[in-house]
Amino acid sequence: MNPPRKGRIPASPQEWLLHAQSDLKLAKLGLNQDILAEQICFHSQQAVEKAVKAVLLFRKVDFPFTHDLQDLLEILENAGTSVPSELSDIGVLTPYAVETRYPGYWGEISESDVTEAVSFAEKAIKWAEKVVRK
Repeated sequence: MNPPRKGRIPASPQEWLLHAQSDLKLAKLGLNQDILAEQICFHSQQAVEKAVKAVLLFRKVDFPFTHDLQDLLEILENAGTSVPSELSDIGVLTPYAVETRYPGYWGEISESDVTEAVSFAEKAIKWAEKVVRK
């Protein structure tokens, strides 16, 4: 993790989890509404990213400022923290962090992609909550 700006206290793992939970709520609010799939998937990706970073902070593992979920998982695993197998494929959400945030995204996001993204977010947050609350 890059050093914090002078005078700024790094956020706690609990604060990162709070933000992850909020992103998941935003993603779920979009389900069955007139909300773009890209935005639902963006908030799902953000929820997963913040949940993983909460675990990294809790384990006192430095990490770069990145949206790449696969890289973050590898950092965790290399630091000796096992990740549940149900989260091993969360890297598929990485493109939603940036590429889908603006009009003109070249891909198509299906209903099953949306469901998968929200499901990954739910699982990542449950896992992170268990780790951080130990």
